[in-house]
Amino acid sequence: MASYELRVGLQYLKGGKDSGFLSVMPWITVGGILVGVMALVLALSFASGFESVLRDKIIGVNAHLLLLRFDGEMDDWQEVRKKVHELPEVATTMPFSYHKALLRSEADVRGIVVRGVWPESLPEMSDWQLDFSCGGFSFPAEEAGSGTEGAPPATPIWIGNVLAETLEVSCGDSVRLVAMAGQENEAPAATALRDYRVEGVFEVGMYEYDASLAFLSLEEAQGFFGMGENVTGLEIRLGDIRETDRAEREIQELLGYPFWVKKWSEINPNFFSALKLQKIVMYLVLVLIILVAGFNIISTLIMNVLEKRREVAILKAMGATQRSIGRIFLCQGLLLGLIGTLLGLVLGYVLCRVVGSYPLIRLDPDIYYLSHLPVEVRSIEFILVGLSALVLSVLATVYPARQAAKLDPAEVLRYE
Repeated sequence: MASYELRVGLQYLKGGKDSGFLSVMPWITVGGILVGVMALVLALSFASGFESVLRDKIIGVNAHLLLLRFDGEMDDWQEVRKKVHELPEVATTMPFSYHKALLRSEADVRGIVVRGVWPESLPEMSDWQLDFSCGGFSFPAEEAGSGTEGAPPATPIWIGNVLAETLEVSCGDSVRLVAMAGQENEAPAATALRDYRVEGVFEVGMYEYDASLAFLSLEEAQGFFGMGENVTGLEIRLGDIRETDRAEREIQELLGYPFWVKKWSEINPNFFSALKLQKIVMYLVLVLIILVAGFNIISTLIMNVLEKRREVAILKAMGATQRSIGRIFLCQGLLLGLIGTLLGLVLGYVLCRVVGSYPLIRLDPDIYYLSHLPVEVRSIEFILVGLSALVLSVLATVYPARQAAKLDPAEVLRYE
């Protein structure tokens, strides 16, 4: 683009002394683009924040990968665990068991999911730590079943905070675990129910887990549910969560049938599908704001063409080509879009940092399980928003630029 085209375009945007309201129009257009870009950046950053928090909460209770068998329990898990540990992507592993049961207190009874784990290994399985309102992953000094008469049993169980509220129990209280009939490995009648001591009340931050999840030590779960030395599967934590897909393929190729690998994103697929759909809808809706600002560009340039008809005619009479005239007005639209987009991105980034650093937007923890609005700034989303705004801005300049290029200098100067 010739330098004079850029200079003329800038001069036309500034307007003359007699331009009046027309001199304000470019700034109104810039403001519209700014607001649209800023709103889109904020909305996508908030949605990304919720997605990251949800991912962390799921991984806080589940590992990056779960290794299971199609045909039921895993009896050779020690050997399998050694093979999996040889893969460079694998950081650590832990056997686990999974069961459905009933948990009863004096106040109520609820159906729950019981996971047998190594409590001392749980912190190694996740970067995100469970938040305990009381107690923690520790064992009482007494051996299981050695509690004094009238005292709660010493065998520990850990339950979610919503479940604890429903059963009206807290740390130190006694609850009764009842094995549900119809499971593949139903416990013998002698161990169909057993009393446990609530050793800790944790909060994951997702109602599904907080209201129905309980932990037992793996050895206790194996004994209560009659599994012997078998386990349900292996939890696998990777050194880098971005290697999930590759690690899944390598483990599947290493072990083959009847083993199968389940990724963390497949544990709650509905959540992530809903979030992705929500982000797409938000993007499309908020792009309409930028599109409205694009119409402002069209109206601004059309009015600018009408105001500068005489100047355009003189330029064409002096030898300026249609392409050159079109570029002048194309330059104006591009500058309006570029200024609005850059200001919108900068203000959006600043607001994201402010909201992320200070709890300005508070949420009700009882409803959202979050005390404030989470924010995550992703550069790819900023680039996508910026490119979208610039493309719409350039498209908005096409019609006014073509109309300006088609002006007949003889007709214009005849009546000026």
